[in-house]
Amino acid sequence: MRIAVQADDGDEVSISADFLSVEQAIVTLEIENMLYSDAGGYDSVTLTIEKARELATALLSVADAVTSVSQPSMKAVAAPRRAELSTAAAAG
Repeated sequence: MRIAVQADDGDEVSISADFLSVEQAIVTLEIENMLYSDAGGYDSVTLTIEKARELATALLSVADAVTSVSQPSMKAVAAPRRAELSTAAAAG
């Protein structure tokens, strides 16, 4: 599985999941910087499933915080997403 997200500044973030064995599954986060693409402008981080979930929770929390400051009426929408992620993490 691979998911790519294009950032506003032209960078691309790719996330891939790799199942290496029953004991080891990893998530790789790769950031391509368009300004440095000729020089191999990739940065990557490999995470365990647990750490990937922690990163996802942190990203959602930051996005929710920014949304609640810029659009106070969106607070009611943000809370269920965190709850869904926590439920999925507990089940996974």
